[in-house]
Amino acid sequence: MRASLATKLSSMAAIGLAAVTGASLWIADASIESERQAVARQAEFKQLGADLAAGSDLLTNEARRYTIFGEKKHYDAYWREVNQTKTRDRVVQRLTQLGAPKAELDLIEKAKANSDALIKTEEAAMAAVQKGDLEQARKLMFDTNYDRNKAVIVQPLDEFQNKMNTRARLEAESAQNRARWMGNIAEVMTILSAVTFIAILYFVFNRRVVTPLTQLVTVVTRLAKQDYAAEVPNTQRQDEIGDMARAVQIFKQNGIDRERLEAEQRDERSAKERRAAQMERLTLEFEGKVGNLVQLLSKASSDMQMTAQSMSATAEETNQQSTAVASAAETASLNVESVAAAAEELSSSIGEISRQVTQSATIANTAVAEAQRTDQTVQALAQGAQKIGEVVTLIQTIASQTNLLALNATIEAARAGEAGRGFAVVATEVKSLATQTAKATEEISALVDEIQIATRDAVGAVQNIGTTINDISKIASAIAAAVEEQSVATKEIAQNVQLASAGTAEVTANIGGVRQAATDTGSAAEKVLGAAGRLSQQSDELQSEVRVFLGSVKAA
Repeated sequence: MRASLATKLSSMAAIGLAAVTGASLWIADASIESERQAVARQAEFKQLGADLAAGSDLLTNEARRYTIFGEKKHYDAYWREVNQTKTRDRVVQRLTQLGAPKAELDLIEKAKANSDALIKTEEAAMAAVQKGDLEQARKLMFDTNYDRNKAVIVQPLDEFQNKMNTRARLEAESAQNRARWMGNIAEVMTILSAVTFIAILYFVFNRRVVTPLTQLVTVVTRLAKQDYAAEVPNTQRQDEIGDMARAVQIFKQNGIDRERLEAEQRDERSAKERRAAQMERLTLEFEGKVGNLVQLLSKASSDMQMTAQSMSATAEETNQQSTAVASAAETASLNVESVAAAAEELSSSIGEISRQVTQSATIANTAVAEAQRTDQTVQALAQGAQKIGEVVTLIQTIASQTNLLALNATIEAARAGEAGRGFAVVATEVKSLATQTAKATEEISALVDEIQIATRDAVGAVQNIGTTINDISKIASAIAAAVEEQSVATKEIAQNVQLASAGTAEVTANIGGVRQAATDTGSAAEKVLGAAGRLSQQSDELQSEVRVFLGSVKAA
């Protein structure tokens, strides 16, 4: 646990005050103890003086009682005091231990020296008692001589007690005065310590606590007014003030961070608004571009439907015309057979032959015209197939652009975050539709390729038909010339008839190819029409999904 400097200084001051107070109390206690010891010494000195007087009196009293009553217990008590208790020796020893002055001890020695004569008198009296001479014994113990000797002993003892009492009283008074003086010193030291402690506390709390707190209050006031330029003092201190300063520093940093976050939030709102505006612009652009593309796709599908219908009608007409050509070819074949049958009757039926040749020429001319018309129709069919291919290419371009726009929309939705999630879903749907459209256009492209192949075959067949019909026309002209010159060309009639038969057979065969090509063209046209219908339906679905997508984007 970390202690602050203020706490340390306060603790040191408190410890110092406690030490001084303890010292003062110790001094006071020592002075009191000295006074108590002085009083105890005084009492002990008095008691020793009393014991010394009592010991002397005990010897006198026991000796006198023995001479009066003759009882041995008094005799024993006397000698027990002399030999065992030895009050006088014990008192002298204790006085020596207590450091009694030599003058006082000399008074006791003087009393002891004066008591020798008295002891002799007491021993003589007790010896008289033992001899049965109580009267002599009592005379020795109670005469004036004994009292005079007793007074000689008591006088130094009384002087000893007076001196000892005076000295003990002076020592007690000195101890009391010393105790009083030491108590005053202790009081002064305590007061000085208290004043010093208060001064230290004032210095510490004013300089180390009050002033830093005032500075912190000023800084906190400035921070409350969002003045984050204020410097926080005392952050390096390792005490409570330092903790408070660091807390204020954290408060300041939090304020700075809050302002930074608010600025970032404002920037983020601005960025959101810019993104929203950009999203709105992109949405409008996307709506315009995709709308145009969808319209182009719808128009292309409509054009493709119309072209497919035209192709179907053209194929039907080609089929009908090929049927007519086949019929004409069969008729020509029959006529050729008739010519062959009537070759022998050529001379007789020249008029009929001329008419038949003229009719054959007319039919051939008609067939030539029909072949040319069929060729033009098939050429138109080829052009329609080419146009369908261009439309398919346009649809593929539209699908590719739609896919690219959906990808851009997905990227923008990812940038928009949570708000663009719906945008991303719709963009994915648009991309899926664009992919389906691309697949459909690939199918249509394959069908168009088949149509173009069939058309090229039909063109070749029609061209062959035209060539054959031209040959028929030439043959008919040759027949007409032969009729006019039948005398010259009679020999060539059979050959021309054979050539006509072969030509009509070839025409019949070619007409079958044209009919098959027309049938294939009709089937391809039906497939193109179905694909165009599906493309139109997918175009409508794409337009609907685009509307939903744009609605989701605008709602987001």
